[in-house]
Amino acid sequence: MVESEPNILMQNWEDDYLIEMAIDSPRVWNTLYDEIEIQELKSNRYDKVLKIIEEHYIYDEPLIQSSKMYTDNGSVEEYLNLVRTWMKDTLSTVAVEQKTGNLIGFLICRFNELNNRDPEFSKDRIYEGTILREVQKFKHYLTKRGNAYKHNNVEKMLEVYSWFVLPEYRNKGIGTELLRNVVVRQLPEYGWFDIDVIAGVFTDKVSQSIAASLGMETLYDFVYSAWTVANKITGEQEEFFKEIVRDNHSAKVMSMKVKTSPSNHSYA
Repeated sequence: MVESEPNILMQNWEDDYLIEMAIDSPRVWNTLYDEIEIQELKSNRYDKVLKIIEEHYIYDEPLIQSSKMYTDNGSVEEYLNLVRTWMKDTLSTVAVEQKTGNLIGFLICRFNELNNRDPEFSKDRIYEGTILREVQKFKHYLTKRGNAYKHNNVEKMLEVYSWFVLPEYRNKGIGTELLRNVVVRQLPEYGWFDIDVIAGVFTDKVSQSIAASLGMETLYDFVYSAWTVANKITGEQEEFFKEIVRDNHSAKVMSMKVKTSPSNHSYA
């Protein structure tokens, strides 16, 4: 009797090292200009995302920058802890430069349910850092008034938490592709779980324009200058968001329902 050849495929998958490699390898969704890969965010890149946030995001992202969070170490540390939590339970994407392997942008999203919502936007949660507490209070105010759950008549959805591309890589369509990838490729795969809505607070004209171009509609629009806090010394109301960058005047709550194929909703 001739002994059959070993099953090479089974040998590969029974190899612990190869299994580990397969688990850790990111899914590459798309490649731009044969230079930039749009990949799923894996745990081995968490620290790189946090480094970009600490070195660039807090100084450049309109909402965070104008709050001057970078002057409050407690707020910065708490924000980094929040981001790490979001990344661990999330559907997130990164842009990676092929020739260097450097991470140059990210889009952090997370699934939430109406009755079991992430306390990140809760008005009752106490955050370390005075500035972060006010920023989160502002976001809570917006999401309550631009209620994407009610507008879309759903109890669960995907929410955009942080979206950023390094300044030197902008105007190349990378930010657009990060969001398009979630809307067109990633979220439709979750039709099995009846999740077909994406929403978020978009803080600058560019992100708002990109979101609108992909079909997202504005549910609530709030001008930054209208958000005031009491001066601790005089008691007078003062603008909280100062030095708004790149002529960004307001934050918008935006959402859309994503089209999914019938096969995403049943086993038929």
